[in-house]
Amino acid sequence: METASYQSNLKPLETRAIAVGLILVGLAIIITGISYLINMTFTYQWLVWAVGLTFIAVGSLTIESARRVRYPSESEPKGRFRQILLFSIPCAFILSSQVCGLGIRACNTVCHLSNLSLIALAVITAIRLYRRQSVGGILIPMVVIGLIPHCVCHAPINVLWHSILGGVSPACEMIPLAASLIAVMALRGIRIRPGSVLIAIFFGVMIFIIIGGLFLKFLWQGCVDHPIMPR
Repeated sequence: METASYQSNLKPLETRAIAVGLILVGLAIIITGISYLINMTFTYQWLVWAVGLTFIAVGSLTIESARRVRYPSESEPKGRFRQILLFSIPCAFILSSQVCGLGIRACNTVCHLSNLSLIALAVITAIRLYRRQSVGGILIPMVVIGLIPHCVCHAPINVLWHSILGGVSPACEMIPLAASLIAVMALRGIRIRPGSVLIAIFFGVMIFIIIGGLFLKFLWQGCVDHPIMPR
């Protein structure tokens, strides 16, 4: 790793979008983790507590990451590592969409359109970062769409949100959104190693939820027309 520079490599609009986005999405992840803990009764209750506490921990780390956006940057990652970080941005949203069932599907039209919009924005973000162009103008709609309360899924993680927001939740896209914002930071040379670890945790959580719900029959999902839910 080369010697750190004396200013952030993030563009001004990127800095603001990432800082605000990380704070909001971190709070959303924490609230979702709390909902998970207080509303989920499961045969393996220790597993519920582990997942819920993981949400609270990574949400707190996400908020803490927002404090670092103005810190001096390292040299930007290069080679295969940079390619992996670029790929992780659209991959996070594609992977998250599998929670409702394999393929691009969702509970309702709004959720489906949100998924497709975020995947498209993530692809554009990755392309522009590959070309070393500014992505601040793309991150703003990504944060807005990613955190608009729209999920009507009856999963336990949404119960607290539904009681607060009148039957909708912003929990669907919060994990891939957090992973993508941190990936942008890492690609700009900010907190590369801690950011990469946090991105790996986010991907691990998504994979665990997908495998648990679709293949291990863990009934922690309540999506309309979900393969393991009663119709």
